[in-house]
Amino acid sequence: MKKILKALLLPCALVLLMGADNQEARFQNLGGKIMCTCSCSQMLLKCNHVGCPNSDQMIRELRANVSRTQNDEAVLNWFRTKWGVTAVVEPSTHGFELLAWILPAAGLGLGLMLVVLLIRNWKMRPAPVAAADMNLAPNLEALRDRARRETEL
Repeated sequence: MKKILKALLLPCALVLLMGADNQEARFQNLGGKIMCTCSCSQMLLKCNHVGCPNSDQMIRELRANVSRTQNDEAVLNWFRTKWGVTAVVEPSTHGFELLAWILPAAGLGLGLMLVVLLIRNWKMRPAPVAAADMNLAPNLEALRDRARRETEL
């Protein structure tokens, strides 16, 4: 009976404790959206640049922002303001950065539309006229007949 109770209690405790570390999950999630500005081209929490002048300060600021702000977008906007737009990997959904979300889909749609129009035009093009149906000059027809006889076609 005790074993069954423990087996049931363990999953319940895990489910209850899942939300306990919400701040750390937010910190990890936001850290994956911010790039270190030391020119190492790595995400903030993965920066392994020895003697990095920025990552320690940025991580402290991220942890402070996560603890005092519940809105993830506000934290990302704060980093855009302080460290520059390129510090945040994911573009904003406002203003000029909205184009980064729209242009790939618009380009794909335009490309598909051009392919459909091109295929449609190819299908509507008249079939080429066979060489046998063309009216050739009499001297060319004689040369063609001679070529067929000599090559036995």
